[in-house]
Amino acid sequence: MISWFKYPFIRLLIPFAIGIYLAFALENMANDAKIILRLLILLSLLLLSQVLTSSLLKDYRYRRIFSSLLYLYLIVLGFTLVKIKEYKLCINDISSVDLCPKYYYAILVEPPIVKEKSIKVMMKVFGIEDDKGYNHDVNAKVVSYFEINDKSLSLRYGDCIVFMTNPEQVEKPPNPEQFDYKDYLYKKGVTHQVYLKSDAWLDIAYNDSNPIYRFSYWLRDFLLETMQKLGVQGEEYSVAAAILLGYDDSLPQELRQKYVAAGAMHILCVSGLHVGVIFMVFSYMLAFLDNRKKWQYVMKNCVLFVLIWFYALIAGLAPSILRATIMLSFVIVGNMINRKGVLLNSLAASAFILLCVNPANLFDVGFQLSYVAVIGIVVLQVPISKVIYSKYKIVNKIWEITSVTIAAQIATAPFTIYYFHQFPIYFWLSNLFMTPISSVVIMGGMIMLLIFFVPYVNVAVAWIVSKMIYVMNFGVSWIESLPYSIIKGLYVNDIQFVVLLITLLLLLLLIECKDIKMLLSIMIMSCIFLIVNVDINLKRNKQKEMVIYSINNMTAIDFINGGEHLILSDSIFINDKSAFSYNIENFLVKKGLYHAGKNKLLHEDFDENFVKKRKNVVTFDEKLIGLSDGSVFSREELSYKIPLDYMLIYGRKRQTLSYLLNVYNFDYLIIDGSVPYYLTSRLIDEADALGIKYHNIREDGAFLMK
Repeated sequence: MISWFKYPFIRLLIPFAIGIYLAFALENMANDAKIILRLLILLSLLLLSQVLTSSLLKDYRYRRIFSSLLYLYLIVLGFTLVKIKEYKLCINDISSVDLCPKYYYAILVEPPIVKEKSIKVMMKVFGIEDDKGYNHDVNAKVVSYFEINDKSLSLRYGDCIVFMTNPEQVEKPPNPEQFDYKDYLYKKGVTHQVYLKSDAWLDIAYNDSNPIYRFSYWLRDFLLETMQKLGVQGEEYSVAAAILLGYDDSLPQELRQKYVAAGAMHILCVSGLHVGVIFMVFSYMLAFLDNRKKWQYVMKNCVLFVLIWFYALIAGLAPSILRATIMLSFVIVGNMINRKGVLLNSLAASAFILLCVNPANLFDVGFQLSYVAVIGIVVLQVPISKVIYSKYKIVNKIWEITSVTIAAQIATAPFTIYYFHQFPIYFWLSNLFMTPISSVVIMGGMIMLLIFFVPYVNVAVAWIVSKMIYVMNFGVSWIESLPYSIIKGLYVNDIQFVVLLITLLLLLLLIECKDIKMLLSIMIMSCIFLIVNVDINLKRNKQKEMVIYSINNMTAIDFINGGEHLILSDSIFINDKSAFSYNIENFLVKKGLYHAGKNKLLHEDFDENFVKKRKNVVTFDEKLIGLSDGSVFSREELSYKIPLDYMLIYGRKRQTLSYLLNVYNFDYLIIDGSVPYYLTSRLIDEADALGIKYHNIREDGAFLMK
């Protein structure tokens, strides 16, 4: 049996996380002051009951009563913490100002990021002046996009501006299963976004930045510029910036995808590996303080403590690096007081702290992956490493590195499949050489940045680091080019994901306590997973849908019949892979159609076994769908009109419903996202006048017919 007394923070973390999850799951519950007050009263009563129980019931037999109250207290604590933060978000929201706003006063809370067509930066709106001259205090984050020019390029972190454009609420994803950017931002406390042209804002020449963060961002920019001056350029610079400083905004998407396919994306994310290397390097450099006087040993640990937190600050305080930094902080403090902690307990303690600071971290994919990977390494690595033993040390060393990778991959596999619908096959091969090389790059990069002022030596070290990164990039490119380097289109639903997590937990418990009952439970979970999978496949065989996707300036119609589908689209969509992956891919994965599809152009005629097209009419599931791009119409009413169930208008040509009704007879109009705004508004006015029902894809999202 597991001695849970060694893991107090794990026992505290589980009910606390359950409370946070319930708060987000019950997000429709009103966030008003009464509910917050009731939760706080309940929290106080539970806390009081705990104190009384521990004081009065000192008998060991009543420990379960105290434990139950403690767990209930933690659940309510997690729930209340989320509701308080949501309540603050609601009362400070921009939309709470009823009067017509005239000016918005904002401060840039992050360094601006130069994108291809705009400059993106997070702002905090702290004041609004309405049209009557009254000022309103608010505290709302807004994602802003500035038009690129000399004026916007001069913006810096902490600058205060005044702008006149009204922020708009972030919209929900228009297509089924598309990434929910609105929910992603909301969990970060953001509800609005705004695009600012050069004449829509003014810089008031005042900077109100946090001095610690200002120094951190200045130092990061200085180090980035230093790397470029030392000759680190191109893709090598992008990777070096990501690995050493956590700055991945300059990383090309194509190179990023290669690291993903090779199963080495964690190398580019500043995390425990990077903090660990920094810790070991400086610990070795300060080794002269070991085995000396007590104050020298304490001073060494204090210096290490400051250094790892300083590095975490430069790297942006991401959850992955905070997890490692907090864990190492516990280790350092334990060394100073001669107390060694349990690694899993320190891991749970760091998670508890991060969730207290920001409960939404629980739903952050990077947060989940970083913790699960470490748990997998701690529990699974040793048993896996014992599977193979050789008399040759080099073989054992290679297997040791591989076993770490396999342990982390086993633990993170359910999350990788659930969130990203893919799995890298050659992860073991990439990490076999990437782990030691990346460690050398991190150490060399730190040396390069520390001796940047030493002539000739700095350039030599930068050249070595650049070439090592070149080897890394070449390696991942080669692995990505191997056949079946990554399996895409994998799908598990919510139930299967939970079953996989329970199975993973049972596997960890089986290794830890070696109880044969755990093996039986794993078999039961496997049967449940297969039963759910059979149910999914049966439903997929019966599915029959037509989906007209919402893609800006493009047309894509999907006809789904069982395990096959056909996409009817324009040539622009077929040639734009990013439009497919961003808007449609997740939906097809859920439907089990990622690997089974055909493509046809809108002007083509075809005759498939479940859908047919002749001229401008498509027949699907006994429904007739008309397609109109403005090329076919009649000014005179025909004696026989073609009866349609739906009429889809697409393209940029001007069209008139009255002319279409001379040829076709339809009761439902669909206006595609490729139709310009001004034509859309005319068509809507005409449909309202004629009493025709309509669906505006640009505003209402994708059209689904089941």
